[in-house]
Amino acid sequence: MKKILFSLFFLIGFLPALPGAEPLRERVYISTDKDVYVAGDAVWLSAWCLDASSGRLSAFSKTAYVEVHSPTGMVQTAKIALDGGRGAGRLTLPNSLPTGNYRLFAYTLQGASEVGFDPLTGARTLSVFNTLSSERTERVKVVAQAPQAPSFPVKGALEIEGRQAARNDTVRIALTNRGAEPVSFSLSVRHDDGIPAPAGAHVADFVSALQALPAARAFDAGVIPEYEGEIIRARVTGTDERGRQSMPGKNAFLSAPGSGENFYSEMIDDNGQVAFFTSNIYGDRELFLEIEQSESGHLELVSPFLNLPAGEIAPLQLWSGWGPALEQRSLSMQLEKNFNADTLYTLLPARTHPLFDERTRTRYVLDDYTRFPLMEELFIEFIAEIRARTVDGRRALQVRERDKLNRYSFSANNALILLDGIPVLDHERIFGYDPLLVQYIDIYESSFIFGSRIYSGVANLVTYKGTLPSMQFADNVRIVDFQGCSLPLAFTCSDFGSGYPDYRQTLYWHPALTLGPGESMVITCKTPAYGGRFDVVAEGLTPDGAAVCSQATLDVR
Repeated sequence: MKKILFSLFFLIGFLPALPGAEPLRERVYISTDKDVYVAGDAVWLSAWCLDASSGRLSAFSKTAYVEVHSPTGMVQTAKIALDGGRGAGRLTLPNSLPTGNYRLFAYTLQGASEVGFDPLTGARTLSVFNTLSSERTERVKVVAQAPQAPSFPVKGALEIEGRQAARNDTVRIALTNRGAEPVSFSLSVRHDDGIPAPAGAHVADFVSALQALPAARAFDAGVIPEYEGEIIRARVTGTDERGRQSMPGKNAFLSAPGSGENFYSEMIDDNGQVAFFTSNIYGDRELFLEIEQSESGHLELVSPFLNLPAGEIAPLQLWSGWGPALEQRSLSMQLEKNFNADTLYTLLPARTHPLFDERTRTRYVLDDYTRFPLMEELFIEFIAEIRARTVDGRRALQVRERDKLNRYSFSANNALILLDGIPVLDHERIFGYDPLLVQYIDIYESSFIFGSRIYSGVANLVTYKGTLPSMQFADNVRIVDFQGCSLPLAFTCSDFGSGYPDYRQTLYWHPALTLGPGESMVITCKTPAYGGRFDVVAEGLTPDGAAVCSQATLDVR
């Protein structure tokens, strides 16, 4: 009964937000690789989630929501998985964004549940230029001379060594923590082409804003903190009033193609809604939604983004002298897309919770055995852990169970049968499936509890393509596009090859570096095919919540 402990763990984690306890006042700060972009650019993100009362990182919430707003509304979103209050990710600005200033901010549901919550604490302004369109937001002001760039705040004792380097070369940049506390920081090496960053928050401004927050007033008791990961919500649609009345208490299923780690089951409530408590699903992907024993109703996802007010955004001051610099930025963006420069990332460790323990898994690689044209023959001939039985006039698959004394038995309860991680409730569809499409079968000989259902064993049939080829599902199954948490990425260009026309604006980005007191590190950075000044910028925090901001210059000739 491995999953029976989930509710207990969830309640333990929920205790800090129970009545009588001191609720966490979470606030999220986002650092980015640049402050000025062109439409279509990738924006690399690093997140800090802090307890505003103590100024320290908050390990409570596991998901942060990022919103990008124009003066007229929300234009882009992202989700960042948090681990110990830190997270990383990436979003892509739409190609259609008009030229103008945009507001970027982030929050957790726990933080946003505070009455009077101000999402602009730590928000930053991004300047976006659309070099392929003349469209502008209503808050663009053409000026006769270049506006002055805001000063960069220098805080803390993180020292960065300035360097000179040749084009198309590899340069080593040294960083040293001269302070008495460890520092967790993001690091960016980006081109300074003379287009000034908009006035906006740095991490030092964020820390100051936290210290100036008024006392907490109250919290919305109806908000469930996302202690384990994103709570994905869905609602019943596509049925009449009589059908809706029959939905409460029915099991709903949410799953994503894969090895079976993203399978969730919960009961529909009296309002025709269901909440799936996940441990974060990564990446933009398809989700399968299904209501058990439903002939008419189906599920649709509810957006988790709150679309919070972004306040008044300062106008963008546009100067005609930036034309050559913007042409180079546009060329860089288009080359990066055409040559897939965003694949030059390094995948950082991600917090995961495997649903099934591989130590208890039995795997049958079907190419190692005689291939049979019928699925039933496959179970009869060499898979002893699965048998077929007729239950209530229908064939069903049962998985052999193994107890702690290594005794084996078959239960009358149905097993959970997955195809590429997607549940197949009608086992007749498995009997009719082509076994030649299946690469291997993973079997778990234990009982599992999902929502209100107990399954005596699990079997996951994984196809060669991993995309459920040729499987026909019932009409109540809905396949929907889903925006998952962004994978934690560092844009280090460590696998940079030859033959690439290198006009990158961001040469290096790492969202989560750490230096202890007195420690040093050296990062390796590939210089581009053009010369100029590049800023090496670090933003971070100490464990006590003290801001660290440092900047140096890389001169490429």
